[in-house]
Amino acid sequence: MQTKLVSTDGGLAIIIPADLAERYHLAADVAMEITATDEGIVLEPLDVAPWFSFEWERALDAVLEEHREALELAGD
Repeated sequence: MQTKLVSTDGGLAIIIPADLAERYHLAADVAMEITATDEGIVLEPLDVAPWFSFEWERALDAVLEEHREALELAGD
C-alpha cells in the first residue's frame, strides 16, 4: 500500500488511508509510538480500544483468507 507524506509546521505527517485507519481503530489525536528499525519505520498505536488485539486481528484475517471462497459464495 502506498501513501504520501505531507509537510507540516513541525515536520512531516503520513496520510493513513481511511480503511486502514478504521481497521486499526485510529482517529485524530491517537498517540502513536514510532520506532526506527533496520527494516524501516514501525508505527504502533498506543490509545486503541482495550478489547482490540493485533494477534486477534491477524488470526481473524487468516481464517477469513482460508474461507474466502465459501464466504463469497454465502454472500451471493
